[in-house]
Amino acid sequence: MRAKRNPTREILVILFASLAITFMSASCSDNDDDGSDASSLETGTLEFYANGEEFIRDGFLSKDGWQIEFDHFFVNIIGPTAIQGEEMETGESGEEKDTALVDGEESEGLISHAGHPHTGIAAGDVHAALLGDYLVDLHRTPLLLQGEPRTMLGSVEGVDFLGNSVQTGNYNTVNFNLQPVMRTLEMPACIKPATPLDAWAMAGQSIRMVGTAVKDGETVGFDIKLLPVLDMFHPEDSGIAFSSCVWESEDEPEPGLVTSGGTGWVELTFHSDHIFGDGADPDPDLNDLAPGFEPFALLAESDVSCPYDRCIEASQEELRAMWADAASEVQDLQYAYGMLIYVLGTIGHSGEGHCLH
Repeated sequence: MRAKRNPTREILVILFASLAITFMSASCSDNDDDGSDASSLETGTLEFYANGEEFIRDGFLSKDGWQIEFDHFFVNIIGPTAIQGEEMETGESGEEKDTALVDGEESEGLISHAGHPHTGIAAGDVHAALLGDYLVDLHRTPLLLQGEPRTMLGSVEGVDFLGNSVQTGNYNTVNFNLQPVMRTLEMPACIKPATPLDAWAMAGQSIRMVGTAVKDGETVGFDIKLLPVLDMFHPEDSGIAFSSCVWESEDEPEPGLVTSGGTGWVELTFHSDHIFGDGADPDPDLNDLAPGFEPFALLAESDVSCPYDRCIEASQEELRAMWADAASEVQDLQYAYGMLIYVLGTIGHSGEGHCLH
């Protein structure tokens, strides 16, 4: 079933884009100084990467037997933040104390916190952030030919835009938000630009998945847009926030270590198999919650504009309505929307480390 476009909604997105840009422009001048004197600290450089891993770059088999191949997997990342995360230890008195690693030694009082835009950050917490939004296609990685499969969002050398110094230490925790793209052709200098085509195609949405799925000789094209603007007057409240993502990886066991004058990195990782499940290496804990591709395929239809056997092009709101209509005939579809919304809150990671959301 090919979703019908809603011209009125698209016009509203464009009309209110300037309102969102005004908000983001104001945020570019916010002062988030951690209170440290950068001139008296040992600092280094911190690089921020986004990674869709092999599932998004190379494709995979869904839990219900569809071979998924992406042409694009866009995510609009807001304010990625790296933190010298806390480690809870028990002192001689039996009470827990907050510690963090700084130059390989424990130092008390470095507490992890929520991301940017942030609530409840204690002054003095050791963290550094990139400001603004970063529209990234996780399928197309510019540095792949140079041996880097991830996409670099940006780097902070010495002091970030908000006045936080990149102090030496172990940045093992990341926080970030996914929020809808709200842009005009005149973008603030602190906003990393995507191509105009990508930005306009993502207007009002946080995630866009474009590609094909093949099963039993049939090819279904899909273009799915998710996490929309919920309130045009407060678009910054839409999307989803991931926090306390502690780095985990068997291949790279050490998280981002910044030495004096050196360079460390942190990674924002996205797991698309949480949406479609994994048919090649089934994990019941994952697959039982993933909607799979079949609920999307059941809505796909053939028409003159579809270059494949069938196509589905739909936003999150349209998926909800179409699944509700089809649920009377296909009972399993009554759960599809709820499963999708739940798993979207689980796609954010740092390596294999899960996030709070």
